[in-house]
Amino acid sequence: MICLVGACFWECVSRGINMGAADFDGFYRSNASFYGDRPALSLIYYLDKYNVKGEGVGLDLGCGQGRNALYLARRGFSMRGLDQSAEAVARLSGLADELQLDVNGGVADLANMAEADIEPQHYQIIVAYTLLDHLSEEAGARLAQAMVSGLAPGGFLFASVFLVDDPGCSGRGGRASETAAYIRHYYRSGELKTQFAQLEALAYQEEYALDLSHGWPHHHSMARLFARKPIN
Repeated sequence: MICLVGACFWECVSRGINMGAADFDGFYRSNASFYGDRPALSLIYYLDKYNVKGEGVGLDLGCGQGRNALYLARRGFSMRGLDQSAEAVARLSGLADELQLDVNGGVADLANMAEADIEPQHYQIIVAYTLLDHLSEEAGARLAQAMVSGLAPGGFLFASVFLVDDPGCSGRGGRASETAAYIRHYYRSGELKTQFAQLEALAYQEEYALDLSHGWPHHHSMARLFARKPIN
């Protein structure tokens, strides 16, 4: 079912707001590799396609147990990973120490971060993999602006969000993810790209695909953006 407009869209938004902020500690406590250990395949693809060199400082917002942050550290970035879950950050920090990777984890209230909380023009890469959709529309827009400000000229951004035709939003089209109830804002088609219009969009993709990375097999409708901050 496609729920891009009308009552279905607003039903999705209202349900997310009523759920409140996500607390993933229980999920991470019961599974040391809840979303798996592999980084997002799209992140690997974009880094290789655009020949992104692993140097400088990187920021992974909503890092979870660290699959993307650890991978970026392996590529040479000095990574900072932030998440609202202390369980996730503890797992990330432990793995970073065990693997001797340059990753510094921290617990942060991501829903209330603003430009002042992210050092301006500092990061060579910023990742927000299914984070902005876990925030209210207002908080997500505020954090997106802080991410843009935090990128150094020529720095890269990788973001992904769930779209309004995701089964977790519509409640139809198959079983939704076990964490679908924590999404607060399902994005409209094209909204993610518009949110980062100040950046040069190198790649933008929307797809409906099977997810086997966690829980039972389920489908997601997602948008992904890989962008670069202009040098001038």
